[in-house]
This record gives sequence, C-alpha cells and structure tokens, in this order.
Amino acid sequence: MQKYAILISYCGTEYCGWQKQKGSAAFGKTSIQQILEESLERITGEKISVVGSGRTDSGVHALGQVAHFILSKKRWDFCVLERALNGLLPASIRVLSVQPIDFGFHAQRSAEKKQYSYYFQQGSCALPYLIPSSWWIRKKMNFDQMSQAVQCLVGEHDFKAFQASGAKPGSTVRRIFEAQVSFEPIPFPRQVDSELWADGSNWGLVRFRVVGTGFLKQMVRGIAGTLLQVGEGRRDPSCMIQILESRDRSLVGPTAPARALWLEKVEYPAGFKLKWETLTF
Repeated sequence: MQKYAILISYCGTEYCGWQKQKGSAAFGKTSIQQILEESLERITGEKISVVGSGRTDSGVHALGQVAHFILSKKRWDFCVLERALNGLLPASIRVLSVQPIDFGFHAQRSAEKKQYSYYFQQGSCALPYLIPSSWWIRKKMNFDQMSQAVQCLVGEHDFKAFQASGAKPGSTVRRIFEAQVSFEPIPFPRQVDSELWADGSNWGLVRFRVVGTGFLKQMVRGIAGTLLQVGEGRRDPSCMIQILESRDRSLVGPTAPARALWLEKVEYPAGFKLKWETLTF
C-alpha cells in the first residue's frame, strides 16, 4: 500500500469544478476529481478516491492544485504514473508531478496556506486569447486605491459577508497572510508594449493576489468584485473594513466571474518534503 501526492494544473472552463457533483449542481459538466479517478482506475485497475486540497468552483482554474490518493494492489513508480496519467487525461488537465508521500499527509487537512490570484485584463478591448482566463475591464483601474483596500483584509477576520449563499455551516473566520494588487505585463506571445492611455500606461493585467489559511465559498470572487468598484472610483478603500464589520452580504460588490480566478499554490509543513515546495507563482 502506498500513498501518492500529485500536483495538478487545469483549465476549469469546461468542468463543474474540482469536486464531483450530482444533478443540477454539476451544470451538465464533469469534475476534475472524477476525471482523475477514472483515469487512475484505467491505469491501475483500482477504484480510487482522489482527495484534493479544496474545491474550486465551476470555471475556476489551477496552476498548483494538490491532491492525494492511495494504491493498495501494487507499488507504482511515480514517473510511470505521471506519464500514464498525462497520456489519458484531456489536454485541459495536466499532472505536473507525482511523488510517494508519508501516510500522515492529507492534501486538505495538512495544508497551511493557499494562494489565489484574480486577473483583470486592461486595454481598449479584450485580447481574445486571454478572455477564458481573465476579466476584461476597459476603464483604467486605480492601483493605489485597490492596494489600500486589500490591506484591510490582512489578519484574522470574520469573512461571513464575502461568503456566497449555499455554503456549508461552519466558522467563517479566516486568516489572511498576504494581500496584494500589482500590474503585470502581458508576456505571451510577446510583451504588449503599445501605449493605450495618454499618460503612457500599457496593456496588462491587474493581479489581485491573496494568501490565507483557507477561503469561503466564492470569497475571493466577492472581494474581487468589490475591488473593481474601488479601482474604478465608485467606492472608498475603507469599504472593506465596513463590509467585514457588518457581516452583511448585501454590502459586497458583484461576484466576479470565475474564469479569472486561479488557485496558484498550496503550502504544507516542510516535513513532508514535497518536490514542488520551491515553486513560486
């Protein structure tokens, strides 16, 4: 019997999210989890449960989702498993790494930090190849105001106001370690450097990056929608404090589209010695 940890990247556009869903909750789509389990069963002949670090909603993407599974009939070479999985999986799902892991490791319960980023695309029109992975906003966004707003999120707070309806009962308190807004150039297929605005601002992506112990249902998307209003000058940065203190969902901005949200990294205690610990996104 052997437990394996895997690092997964996927484009979530055509899936109902990470977790297997039933009925209308699946939106007529399959899940990342189900595709992985079916592929592993074809390779190993075992019916396997793949446990992820957490669920990502329908349409959300991942650079660094982490999961684990146990094989009991045969000890597989991790390189063979990685090649076999990528040979069966659709191109929208890739296994970046497989490694044997201690039985004390749990992809969800052992996680210490998770990093998400939300990407707003800036420019006079949406670049077509970025439409599936970002949210185009034509109006120039105020980075200073947005940066002030996200600093209000750092620390331990009750994020009930940012939790979408239909979430499972439980504590809504979370700790945020880092929250940052930055302007990222568009490097592919080449850096877009043509001037868009008279003041010399360039085409690019406004990235909202947040690192925390965990996140509530649609929490990051609710924050992103509120940040947009701050960036466009429709709300004051202090609105974040007011929303947190109120615990009132009606004060939150629109829920931002799922397609621009990325689960980028999951961090674990160093004792597990994951091969991809040094990867940064």
